[in-house]
Amino acid sequence: MTISPNADPTCYADEGYCLFRDVLNGQEIAAARAELDKMLANLPERQVVYKDGENKEVDARPEYLTEPHPKHSFWLELCRHPRMLDAVEAILGSNLILIMSHLIVKRAEDGLPVAWHQDNTYWHSVQGTNVGTVWLAIDDTDRANGCMQVIPCTHEGYPEMEKVSTGGDDLLGLTVEVTPAMEEAAVCLEMDAGSLSVHDSFVLHGSEANTSGRRRAAYTMRYANAKTVKVNTTEHWVPVYLVRGEADNADYIDIRPDKSLPDPIS
Repeated sequence: MTISPNADPTCYADEGYCLFRDVLNGQEIAAARAELDKMLANLPERQVVYKDGENKEVDARPEYLTEPHPKHSFWLELCRHPRMLDAVEAILGSNLILIMSHLIVKRAEDGLPVAWHQDNTYWHSVQGTNVGTVWLAIDDTDRANGCMQVIPCTHEGYPEMEKVSTGGDDLLGLTVEVTPAMEEAAVCLEMDAGSLSVHDSFVLHGSEANTSGRRRAAYTMRYANAKTVKVNTTEHWVPVYLVRGEADNADYIDIRPDKSLPDPIS
């Protein structure tokens, strides 16, 4: 049975995710694709990534374009896009910080799967539960090319599930144990480019391999409520940016829309 994804922000607290369609227009998505193509053209031969529970050097892949926003002004500007932040505010409230981001590009017929996982259990510098991941479709995405899937309501009580090795070739190398009934409840978030979802950092989600002849590119941006979530900026590996409203931490970099962006970090 096909389950229609939740598109009502008022149901987010129960479901753990919400879909927002057509947030960016065609011109904005074309600009994002052009910037992404530049990055892919300059992909290094090797990358250091977090995989199998540790940092390790691996052959470079386009799934591992982590934290582009401090290094590329285009992606940082996109993270404070007003329509993007409107969607996030509907979920997390009006005081927002940007804590990290990740471009995940699955090549045609070669894109790695992402096993079931929770986000927040990887971020020990982030304390609090009012954290959400925006998943922006840069390409049209469906089950064949590896769209994201969520298991609704699995964030309830904010459980930190034990990680186990996947033993296979996938993005993280780790997963959590999911029952057949939980997998049966999974919802495929198929979307056109320019649409996005927001999911709770504790809700179970993942994606299958890209078996299609089409690329699947997405940009994930992680936001938190600036008043209820604390980030240890000494331990955190990238700057934390205030993008909307107010925050009490002077270490956060203010890039609210009336502010100039800082110089990119080399």
